[in-house]
Amino acid sequence: MNLNQAAALLEMNLNETISRFGGNEKLFLRFLTRLPQDATFQQLSQAMASEDWKGVENSAHTLKGVAANLGLEQLRWACDAMVTAVRQERLQELPSLYAKTEQAFHVACQTIQQLEL
Repeated sequence: MNLNQAAALLEMNLNETISRFGGNEKLFLRFLTRLPQDATFQQLSQAMASEDWKGVENSAHTLKGVAANLGLEQLRWACDAMVTAVRQERLQELPSLYAKTEQAFHVACQTIQQLEL
């Protein structure tokens, strides 16, 4: 899969995203391909499992920023919904919001791992 195909699958505005990296596609790819090894999602999962709501908020907020910088809008919005739910104390919504975040993260990682660089 090439980068344009991956961007289409992930609903990514590729030109806008690469412009955040000074127009340097190789730099963008260096950061994008690191996402599957990023520990933030694992931290989010652990915080959810232990019902550490501050940890959930912090990890989801961090992952939201990473996703936004990489142009991964589905993951960005899923994380944003989790952050908002914690801040508004709508904790009963977190399991379903986490499931959406987990799905978006896995789709992004699977797509990235299929890139032919």
